[in-house]
Amino acid sequence: MLEATSSARPRFVPEPEEIQPGYELALEERRVRGAPVRLFTFPGGSEDVSRTVVCLPGLGASGRSFAPMAPLAEELRLQLWTPTLRTPMTHTPLQWNVASLAHPDARLPERFALLGSSFGSLVALAFTLAYPERVKALVLVSPVASVHRVRRWALSLSTLVRMPKPFAYLFAPTVARVLGGRELPPEGRAEIVREARRISPMELLRRLRDVLDADFLGALEQVKVPTLLIHGARDHLVPLRYARDVARRIPGARLEVLRKASHLPYMSHAQSFNAFAGDFLLQHLS
Repeated sequence: MLEATSSARPRFVPEPEEIQPGYELALEERRVRGAPVRLFTFPGGSEDVSRTVVCLPGLGASGRSFAPMAPLAEELRLQLWTPTLRTPMTHTPLQWNVASLAHPDARLPERFALLGSSFGSLVALAFTLAYPERVKALVLVSPVASVHRVRRWALSLSTLVRMPKPFAYLFAPTVARVLGGRELPPEGRAEIVREARRISPMELLRRLRDVLDADFLGALEQVKVPTLLIHGARDHLVPLRYARDVARRIPGARLEVLRKASHLPYMSHAQSFNAFAGDFLLQHLS
């Protein structure tokens, strides 16, 4: 099914049902381990299973945030994975998402590439370490490998998105601006704000707890798959020097820096991001 979009002029703070121009994607809902998962795809995109790339979004985003990667869909089978809005209390969100990606219910190929942004990079790293035989290539965007490599004040700011109304409506646009940077288009900011308000405060706090508990730095040398890191030099959540540290610890990893980008380079600087990610993924999936 294709999600509906409003024909009205895009606003910075959209109504819950509004989808911004450029972010209209095909949606499939899958039951994975009993929980609903949203999977977005590009209509008319590649169906070559050998070129499957599973894209994992950030803390409060959905797979739709990867919509600016549309030019790559002709040659890559992009599967924009969105974690369930409510993780069962039997697992942490990180544990649940790793197990869900590996589960037969996910209906993913035996081997595929992973692209993870922010919290999604944490899931991508955890999955790669647990199931290295299933990962063909790894792209880490604004990587979160350890809480020691994240600015805690920025994490605190992100919790403002989950405040009850009307506080969420007051602070969410500010958080979107900080994460996206000055050059994130209005449609991108509106998409981040709209999607972020769908998740409960409890789910956000549980995901934040995963970030605060994370420390994969000592295990990064075990990552043996081809790895590309893409980072914005103006990222106020994960400083560039920390991304360089992660790149040094992963054998053979390559780091590409987008000088004017912030925490969401695939949304704010799509052309440059797609060039780096596309060349790398096609090289290792062809």
